[in-house]
Amino acid sequence: MIDDRKFFAWLDGELPSEEALEVERLVASNPALRRQAESHRAMTAKLQDAFRSLAETPLELPRSNVVSLDEVRQRRTTPQWWQQAAALAATLVLGIVLGGQLDRGAESPVAQENGRLVASPRLASVLDEGLASQPEAGGVRIGLTFRDKQGRICRTFSDLASSGLACNDGGTWDLKTMVGPTEGQHGDYRMAAGTDPRIAESVSGMIEGEPFDAVQERKARDEDWQPR
Repeated sequence: MIDDRKFFAWLDGELPSEEALEVERLVASNPALRRQAESHRAMTAKLQDAFRSLAETPLELPRSNVVSLDEVRQRRTTPQWWQQAAALAATLVLGIVLGGQLDRGAESPVAQENGRLVASPRLASVLDEGLASQPEAGGVRIGLTFRDKQGRICRTFSDLASSGLACNDGGTWDLKTMVGPTEGQHGDYRMAAGTDPRIAESVSGMIEGEPFDAVQERKARDEDWQPR
């Protein structure tokens, strides 16, 4: 078997040649790993196409008004087994990153609300108002926006210390995945907010349809990220 870290490092071309050949042989002989690799590459290509489309949109200044957050109960559905596995993986990643994020105090993008991990007011304001075509606001850069299988609108983001994925649930941005940078991820590469394979994997398991283009993203913002 192969651990996830080495598997994703191989997918991203970060392994030395000897290790890469070893992983390639393992993947070639394992149908499940082969399917996972093909799925990841397909999703990565889709995300890259979406980012290229967003990058062609002219920059604009963010709006000055910020929508207030509402406190609501978390809606729950019964996930399939693969959704449960994805949720468990996301929870583990959140747990690893959370300690360091909370230590950042007022600058932390993470807050706790009724036992849930949610976006802090600083991050929530960027998720509420920011567009992928805008310059980063408050050190946070918006990446992809999409609708998940539950009909909620979700967004990827990154700051100088982490990348994450949050979904709007009744006005509150629930954190679904949050990761620190992996070795070799710095600057513009990490700030793409979705190129991290762990974020891409989360998007792949949650997305319904295609990522929003610039017009759909703006419309969703103007409608306060209403679920379907």
